[in-house]
Amino acid sequence: MSLVNHRGHFAGQKSWTGFTMIEILAVVAIIGVLVGLLLPAIQASREGARRMSCSSNLSQVGLAVVGYHHAFDQFPVQLSGTDGSLIAGQDNDRRLSIFVALLPFMDNTSLADQIGHAHPKVLYDPTGGYIDQQFSMQQNSETVAETWPAGGPETFQSQYRWWHVEPLGLRCPSDPGMGHPSMGRCNYAICLGDGVVASSTGPLKEVEGTFVFDPQRALETEIAMRGVFVPRRVTKFADVTDGLSQTILLGEICTDLGDGDNRTAPVAVSLTQTAKLLRDVPLLASKLNWRDADRPQFWKSGAPFLTAGESSSSKRGHRWADGMPLFTGFNTILPPNREIALALDQEDSDGVLPPSSRHQGGVQICMADGAVSFVTDSIDAGNSSQPTVHAGSHPEAESKDAATIPSPYGVWGALGTRASSEVGAGDFEVID
Repeated sequence: MSLVNHRGHFAGQKSWTGFTMIEILAVVAIIGVLVGLLLPAIQASREGARRMSCSSNLSQVGLAVVGYHHAFDQFPVQLSGTDGSLIAGQDNDRRLSIFVALLPFMDNTSLADQIGHAHPKVLYDPTGGYIDQQFSMQQNSETVAETWPAGGPETFQSQYRWWHVEPLGLRCPSDPGMGHPSMGRCNYAICLGDGVVASSTGPLKEVEGTFVFDPQRALETEIAMRGVFVPRRVTKFADVTDGLSQTILLGEICTDLGDGDNRTAPVAVSLTQTAKLLRDVPLLASKLNWRDADRPQFWKSGAPFLTAGESSSSKRGHRWADGMPLFTGFNTILPPNREIALALDQEDSDGVLPPSSRHQGGVQICMADGAVSFVTDSIDAGNSSQPTVHAGSHPEAESKDAATIPSPYGVWGALGTRASSEVGAGDFEVID
């Protein structure tokens, strides 16, 4: 008897009919559920890795500051550099950030050497490289010199190549910002304390191209600038009497993406209000309803945006070498990831400038002892409607050491001050 039937199959074997539509849909549904469960975990893991990398970068910057102090017995000075000339491009107007001085301490010796030497002036197009030719031009009715000076020109000089180079270790992997219209981007900034006044000047004023000591500005600076770094003034570890582990040294800032984010695109109070109002009402931008009600992290289209900047790079984090607060500074007045505002319609203005980040729920900060922590947006920031500490704001401001006046801005403000003597400032909310 034949083992094969007339259909060509082995006797007793059933024919295979394939998957049914219901079975296929069930498998697809299971795969979809698994993907839905795994993707957030993968994304969270990647963000965790980016945050760790950012923490490492910030820690290295902190170590560079410590290394600088060991070498020179002082912290690097914010708003430092050269002056003495009325000719644009022949000095940097004492406008450099601490990061220029830190370059040799951050494995950026080659870049430091380039900036430290004079260079023949050539046209530089940030979108396409060099046009190799000598040139002269008019800028602000001044003749530009034919050689870039040692130490570099003003930090807004977009044709100076080295201001476009992003030094190693100054970018957060979670920040997607890149390229034009910014110059060299930077995601880290110095802590200026819980004050606004004098953050763009320090104790000096410019007289015919040279910065000289001014008693009134010196008084304002002494009262209002209570952070580890004081613009255009030397500070040391010995000045941090609150304790290195309870005083913020550095923190994160987002770089502007051109999307109207109110953490990176500055508004100018003086366009609609008295400029001094900002020092007395730090929450002014919110009180005037400039924020978009539907998207609180963005400005309304009619907000009074900064218009008097030197260039389109006048945004948060767009110039690593620029020591003005907008670019590489922050204060501990409003809590992290809140809106930024300048007092005047100019990029070299005082302002309320909280730190910010692309990490979910907070920012990373580096304490004066080098420890890096993640501070949540919900940290106790006291009463943001209270005036900042400045001459005339408190009865005792000019009658005793202003550095010891308690911060109006809770734990957050206390962490930003170097000598306010507030107990328990270290008990802030962190995510390890």
